[in-house]
Amino acid sequence: MQKSLFTPGTLLLCMVVSTIFILASCSDDDETKVVLPEVTSINPSEGPKTTVVTISGSNFSTSLAENEVTFNGKPATIKAATATLLTVTVPSAAGSGPIVVKTKGQTATSTPEFKFQWMVSTLAGGVAGYIDGPAARFNAPSGIAVDSSGNTYVTDFGNHVIRKINSSGLVITLAGSVAGIADGPPATAKFFFPNGSAVDEQGNVYVSEEGTARIRKITPTGDVSTFAGGTVGNADGTGTAAQFQSPSGITLDRQGNIYVADQYNHRIRKITPAGIVTTLAGSTQGSMDGTGSAAQFYRPTGVVADAQGNIFVADLFNHKIRKITSSGVVTTLAGSTAGLTNATGTAAKFAFPAGIALDKDGNLYVADSENHAIRKITPEGVVTTFAGTGVQGTDDGTAGTSKFSYPREIDIDNEGNVYVVEAGSHRIRKID
Repeated sequence: MQKSLFTPGTLLLCMVVSTIFILASCSDDDETKVVLPEVTSINPSEGPKTTVVTISGSNFSTSLAENEVTFNGKPATIKAATATLLTVTVPSAAGSGPIVVKTKGQTATSTPEFKFQWMVSTLAGGVAGYIDGPAARFNAPSGIAVDSSGNTYVTDFGNHVIRKINSSGLVITLAGSVAGIADGPPATAKFFFPNGSAVDEQGNVYVSEEGTARIRKITPTGDVSTFAGGTVGNADGTGTAAQFQSPSGITLDRQGNIYVADQYNHRIRKITPAGIVTTLAGSTQGSMDGTGSAAQFYRPTGVVADAQGNIFVADLFNHKIRKITSSGVVTTLAGSTAGLTNATGTAAKFAFPAGIALDKDGNLYVADSENHAIRKITPEGVVTTFAGTGVQGTDDGTAGTSKFSYPREIDIDNEGNVYVVEAGSHRIRKID
């Protein structure tokens, strides 16, 4: 009998080697099963929100739930999916940037980037007058505020009333009748050149009234009362003991404090929920950074508060955007002399910036009135033109081709839509 070449020891060794080889082979096979998605093209490569975009590529999942698509971190709605095509809807306020596709934990990024287009439309108005309803008319509207439910409140300066535009676009008169000074229910209350407006979380609307140097409060049911002021002058105090001179923009912080751009006193005033009025910053007419009364403004008109308690001011005649800390330290964030220049900080130029608003990402939006444009300032102070061409007009359309006519005030809703009141065209514009 022929002797076996394999002893028990060599057989065991062979089995071990074979097992290792098989395991290694299986490991290699598992690694080849990890496939990366790839994006080869997007069509179209630009558009506003709700635009349907087709993403071409490979290794996508045919299951909708196994794919994720984001525009600048904002999730898109996926309408259809194959291994080579994803059909998605652009989300609101997506902004320009790459599209990121994530399939089964693996990601791919689009090249080129998607260019997000903001669209400008006329929400209401367009002819000077006073009409409620679908064919609404305004007369030199000056202030605007949007609540958490999507209702818009407009101070109708020339009509001496406060208007409300509901989420469906219907315009009604919230309070006021003819020019005058009267507190009370909606139909009998009277205003005299109401200017700025702000709304709190309870739906109360606060109005700065230029003609009577006072701050008025309107409840959700339309009842009007005087919250502070009532005599032209410059005095701190409580309630009607305080004095203002042509108060303009108005805003609220998260603690319920009200800030007012006291235009002809060249100051920013603070009103506590108890009605105590103090001067946060400013003194005489001028253009000086500093703390408290050492700082100077020149007819400040727009104000907005951030979550940290900072106040940003549209300093109208200084053509600047100023920042005030909660302790009253004033600095210049952007702007210098009159002009239209996109740049960073004081290298940028505005022409009579009137209104100012803040989005959730810390970007400021400015109604640059005599440039007939809406400007944007990043937290780093980089200024760009957000909408408008710098030429007066009333054209709707994409942000880059639209035209404005003396935009006066501005606000932003929870979805990132921008609302603008235009004194020059008696209309309310929406940028979404």
